[in-house]
Amino acid sequence: MRWIKEVNKELKSTLQTFPKNIITITIIFSTSITLLFALLMLLGNSNQNLFFSLVSVAVASALVASFVFRYLSNIQHRQLKEMEAEQKRLTLEKEVAEATAKARSEFLSTMSHEIRTPMNAVIGMSHILLQDNPREVQVPNLKILKFSAENLLSLINDILDYNKLESGKLNFEKTNFNLNDTINSITHSLKSKIKENNNQIIINLDENIPENVVGDPTRLAQILNNLLSNASKFTKDGTITLDINLNKEEGEQVSLDFAITDTGIGIPEDKLEHIFESFTQACSSTTRKFGGTGLGLAIIKKILEHQGSEINVKSTVGEGSTFYFTIQLEKGVAQEIALIEEETNLKSLKGMKVLLVEDNKINQLIANRFLAKWDISYDVADNGAIALEKVQNNDYDLVLMDLQMPTMDGYTATAKIRNLQDSKYQKLPIIALTASAMLEERNRVYTVGMNDYVTKPFNPSELYSAINRHANVA
Repeated sequence: MRWIKEVNKELKSTLQTFPKNIITITIIFSTSITLLFALLMLLGNSNQNLFFSLVSVAVASALVASFVFRYLSNIQHRQLKEMEAEQKRLTLEKEVAEATAKARSEFLSTMSHEIRTPMNAVIGMSHILLQDNPREVQVPNLKILKFSAENLLSLINDILDYNKLESGKLNFEKTNFNLNDTINSITHSLKSKIKENNNQIIINLDENIPENVVGDPTRLAQILNNLLSNASKFTKDGTITLDINLNKEEGEQVSLDFAITDTGIGIPEDKLEHIFESFTQACSSTTRKFGGTGLGLAIIKKILEHQGSEINVKSTVGEGSTFYFTIQLEKGVAQEIALIEEETNLKSLKGMKVLLVEDNKINQLIANRFLAKWDISYDVADNGAIALEKVQNNDYDLVLMDLQMPTMDGYTATAKIRNLQDSKYQKLPIIALTASAMLEERNRVYTVGMNDYVTKPFNPSELYSAINRHANVA
């Protein structure tokens, strides 16, 4: 773009002065030709009328020069017009691309917020119900509810922000979890789907595998849930087997082999290399008959690639398929010890005063329950304008700020708080508490002056850690 502008500038300058240059150049050219012709005649001792000959040469050369230079001027003018048109086209394409990217980002941010907000209520309430001394018979159902909601949230995140997978910006957690409990939760959540086609599921878990491991249980559950769901969908009156074996153990690292085998319809050999492509299924009739977007296997492939692994498949039409992969995990600690450590770390924050800025009543209820549990004194503001007023009339230790709200959003409210006269408003910790998971939103949070970022639906320990971290600073 820059070189076009520079050339365009030079051509415009030349074109503007060219009419004057044509006269000057024509005079110089015709004079030179005339003088040269006169010199030749003198050297040749020509007897012809010298004056008449020189006039004729001067006129002829002037006419030729004028014609040639005007022709060149027209070519130059035409090239300039073409370059201006090309510049306008490139500029328009750039504007269209920028507008498209902005619209896409805004759409994904809005959809992320709208979908994640009710998911925050589901996951938050499941946390609360599990901590409110439920009856023993209710605990398995509540765990399945929480587990399913978290996995649904993970799938929503990947669909809404699929470019994270493409660009390699997918983040992975390192959490201590019980592998057997995770597998049981997956199979329980799929029980009704497996029964729909009169299938049975068999789980073979190598007894040499550590009971607790450290990794990303949500991503692992997403992979297994998708593969088992597919196996159930494409199998009728058959068997689905999940085999998990210890491949290698080195120090604190364990390598596990996973294999999901079904006795379903199978996949044609010529389709095997294409099923992991985005929005692709083995046959065009598959979507109509069995449903699905064809995105699941592509997501699995990307998730495993980011973990240094790969998904493989072998299949025979009419006999079934086997999907298999290997992942690296760390040895974990017993859940009881982990829970004791977590409870010990979640000490009382009594004495803190927090302003919760949130327009959604359900989200207010969920956040309130956790803030009260941690002995935090708090006020609630329904939008940024109310928050701005409350911050000036009260002495808060920290602000939990939603981003998308009516009247005044969290970005504007934060900027206005930072611009208040007293220096305490520049030091006041402000944590973004938002349903948007977009990277652009996260960058903007820090740009406007917020100190931290917690995504809804939030894990209570993550919210606690963020508050406690900035409470110490305050």
